Amino acid sequence: MGINEKTMFSATLSNYIHLIIKIISSLILVRILFLGMNHETYGFWALLWSIYGYSVLLEFGLGITIQKKTAEYVASNKIKKISSLFSTYLLVYFIISLLIALSTIVISWNLGSFFVINNIDQLHEYSLALLVFGLGSSAAFILGFSVEILRGLYLLKIRNYINTFFIILNAILLWQCIVTDQPLYILALSTVSIQFLNNLAFLFVLKYNIPSLKISHRLINLADVRNSMQFSLSAYLVMFSNIIIFRTDQIVISVIAGVSYTGLYQIASRVSELFRQFATQFHESIGIKAAMLHATKDKEELSQLMLHSNKIVSAIATFLFVPSFILIEPLLFLWLELQDIQTINSAKILLISMYILVTFRSSMVQILLMNGLHVQLMRIGLFEALSNVVLSIILVKEYGMIGAALGTLIPNIFLALFYNIPQTLKYSSTQIRVYLREYLLPILIALTVTFILATLLQDIIIPNSIVKLFLNGFSILVIFTSFYYLLAFPKKPEIC
Repeated sequence: MGINEKTMFSATLSNYIHLIIKIISSLILVRILFLGMNHETYGFWALLWSIYGYSVLLEFGLGITIQKKTAEYVASNKIKKISSLFSTYLLVYFIISLLIALSTIVISWNLGSFFVINNIDQLHEYSLALLVFGLGSSAAFILGFSVEILRGLYLLKIRNYINTFFIILNAILLWQCIVTDQPLYILALSTVSIQFLNNLAFLFVLKYNIPSLKISHRLINLADVRNSMQFSLSAYLVMFSNIIIFRTDQIVISVIAGVSYTGLYQIASRVSELFRQFATQFHESIGIKAAMLHATKDKEELSQLMLHSNKIVSAIATFLFVPSFILIEPLLFLWLELQDIQTINSAKILLISMYILVTFRSSMVQILLMNGLHVQLMRIGLFEALSNVVLSIILVKEYGMIGAALGTLIPNIFLALFYNIPQTLKYSSTQIRVYLREYLLPILIALTVTFILATLLQDIIIPNSIVKLFLNGFSILVIFTSFYYLLAFPKKPEIC
């Protein structure tokens, strides 16, 4: 099966459409849930998603292995082997789902011991909601690997269509639950039912595209799982460190400060997460190109890739960061009627941290990862994850939610300055003066000038309504784009 440029463009476009619909749906749904629940109930709802976000850790990176093997079978015209792959990993995922179910039962029985819940009268309701959410998630998890096979078959557009449909359906169901004042376990039941049906739809699509697909205990090959564990473990450790970094803060806050603060922190982190999703869509192309250059040992071209890709990524990131940071306070008020100063400051800190991650680290990681430095990157990732947890525990006791945000920011800055930038410059043979002149100085100058002008602009266009907020944000984007284009992409003199 060939993958030409038109197919890749079409798949990428569908990714963006799906992402936009997902974000719009998420923004609307968060507002409905946040305003429709008390803070502790919403905080517990956010905690449920944080807890079961860890369930992906239990697959030990097998999802990426399934993608890789599927693509290899398609390329070598061994479609029949997908039946063995499916049967094998159906068993593996079933075993993992049992672990999720058992863990859910233990946590639900001891909920009051694990987390600080101020309203004891709602403890039973919370326990029931956790039980429904956990058991439902374990059932949905069994078929979760079907989407990995679809990725290996490069059926990304179909995957996006299915996901988009169920995202919209989930938002409608949860909205109706809030409107009709349903208990929390009904919301949990609605969500996990959608997750299960979503994965079931993937299975039907898989069967349609591979009519010869069979499920049999005779096709199970556990030796294949053991042989793939080295690759899976590498991917797992990278994923593990990322999940610790992005999801642990909410659990630390719920244990130390209380569940009521978890919902507010989730709102703060949601802004930076949306920023990350939009700013990193270019990264897949960077990784593929870096792998090609590594194969040809073209250091000079690799250096150019690093500089040019950083220009593009930093332009996109700053394009989104400046208006988001400056307008975060009126945005949260107009979106959620939220004026809590700790939440606003936490959102700003997390946004700065994510900006540093995207601008100075993430595209570099793609280059390093594709050039054989995955073991080193895993060690760095685990160091960052551990530092994040330790700092968060220490700082949350002293500064509350803001402490958790600082626990994310500090290791991020340290690694950007002392690992990612120096290592990438060294590996791509790029001189520091070239990096400063062609990349760092243009972005810093454009960023500084835009901040000054944008701050003055707020006195002219006060962002006290949605229309004025967007008008202010659009003006900021025009200012930054103009300055950065002139500085980072100067017109070269023509040679007569």
